Amino acid sequence: MNYDDYIASYNSPDENAKAVFFTEDVIVESPVAKFHSRQELLDSLAAAHKFAKEELRPINVVRQGDFIMAELDAAFSAFEDDPNNFFHPFKKGECRAWRFFAVYKLRNDKISELRLAFWPGGWEIPAF
Repeated sequence: MNYDDYIASYNSPDENAKAVFFTEDVIVESPVAKFHSRQELLDSLAAAHKFAKEELRPINVVRQGDFIMAELDAAFSAFEDDPNNFFHPFKKGECRAWRFFAVYKLRNDKISELRLAFWPGGWEIPAF
């Protein structure tokens, strides 16, 4: 898997473009959610992206065999108010970012497991 291609696909407004990077039985774990299939993950991302544009911005990426570890910022730009967002009660036009660590396990060159950790709070960023 080419990580740069994955990031470009993730940052694309085409939600279906992300699907090719995950196995059907992908397991995703984060402090706020757990998903047990590609469809669960894609449905959650599509729902979240109705309210805000999200852009992943890698800082450091290391790959060894079937594992990728990345430090990255997830930047959000709110299209509309989203008071129930689990990161932050967004107001329309507000832009914020959070620092993440991600561990990706690959199987047949697709993401089969993804574990995420992030710093709470986030910070304001310029509009994008």
